[in-house]
This record gives sequence, C-alpha cells and structure tokens, in this order.
Amino acid sequence: MIFLSLTLPVHNEEDIIEKIVEEIIRELNKCKITYELLLIENGSKDKSLDKLIALSKKYKNVRYFISLQGYGNAILKGLSKSQGKYVGYMVSDGQVDLSIFPKLILNASKYDLVKVKRITRENFGRTFVSLSFDLIIRFLFNSKFLDINGDPRIFLRKELQTLNLQSKDSFIDAEFTIKLSKLNWKVLEIPIKNIDRYGGKSTRHFGTFIEFFKNIFDYKFSDRIESWQKLTQE
Repeated sequence: MIFLSLTLPVHNEEDIIEKIVEEIIRELNKCKITYELLLIENGSKDKSLDKLIALSKKYKNVRYFISLQGYGNAILKGLSKSQGKYVGYMVSDGQVDLSIFPKLILNASKYDLVKVKRITRENFGRTFVSLSFDLIIRFLFNSKFLDINGDPRIFLRKELQTLNLQSKDSFIDAEFTIKLSKLNWKVLEIPIKNIDRYGGKSTRHFGTFIEFFKNIFDYKFSDRIESWQKLTQE
C-alpha cells in the first residue's frame, strides 16, 4: 500500500517544477516510504502541463491531473485522486525547506495532523499579512494554529470524509483550520524557515484579500459550519 500521497498544485511553473519535483523525490526517498506525487495543472498559461506529462513518464510514482483554476480546486482534485494511507499537500514554488520531510513522516502516526509552521517569510509585508490572517482566524473561530497556510500538512486519508473540504480558492487552508477548531484532533506544527522561491511570482493580489474576507464573513455568519458538523455526526 502507498504510505503517502502528496498533492502539488502547479500554476505557471514550467521553469521550476521539474527541479522541485526531483528534489521532493530525493528527500522522500531518504524517508524509506512508498509514496506518490500528484501534480495538478491549475490553469497555467505557460508549458507547465508539458512538464507534468514528461515527469509522469519519467517517474512511475508521479501522476498528473488537470483541475479548474483555483488553488482549492487543485488541492481537492489531488486529494480525490490520492491512494495513500496518508495524504498531504504543499505549494510548488520551492519555498519549503524539504529537509523537514523526515520529521513530518516520523510524527504522522503520532498525531492526527502534522504540518509546518513558518517562522520567517520573504519580507515584512508578507509576514504582516500572514500574521494578520492568522490572528483573525484565531480570534473569530478559536483556532489553535499558529500558521494557517503552513504546508506541507499530512493526515490520514480516511479523514477526508470528516473534513469534507469545499473551498475552490485559496481559502481552503482557512477552511481546514476553521473545521479543525471544531474537531478534537491532536496537531503538531513543526517550525521551519522559509527559503527563497525558485522562480515565478506570488499569486497573491488585492482580489485575494477580498476573497479571504468574503469567505470569513460567509463562514462566520452562515450555517455552513453547523451544517458540516451535523454531517460529521451522522
């Protein structure tokens, strides 16, 4: 049986995705586990898809899929296609210190969720924005996460039904956090330092902030969480 299925959304990363995938493969091989990488083409305008096809032919444990544009859409596609005992997802821009994988794998069976907690960001602006988002979620939903968007995160695939993630955009990490605040999960956040991205540009823009606060309002003042809780209890 596959131990870990790891999803990577890919958006306009033709110049860097091959290097990133090969480094992930190198680090996971050191962990002595069986795994698969699910590369999700997510509305790229460059030749990212061609790179994913080539990588899937080169490595037997690499698969690719195509999703509608939107970070959440890519995550949901990858999780739905996962075959491992554990599932996880992470960004594919090269900013994750991949040496963290052994610690994540070692603790996966000891916790309901293991994830990273970034203690540094690219610049003051990104640090301020991330901290602000984290504090808003913690205040409104009593979250105990210290880093909402800290990935990779790894958990049992059987818990996907419990989480029932729905967000099609970048709010998916916040949705995960909000729902986890209602569950009695044992969580480990492992601190890491962010490293410089390999290339490409951040997809964060003004619309991302509007999207975030719109979703916050929806989750806080609608019955979405209550409806989800009823489903988990059935």
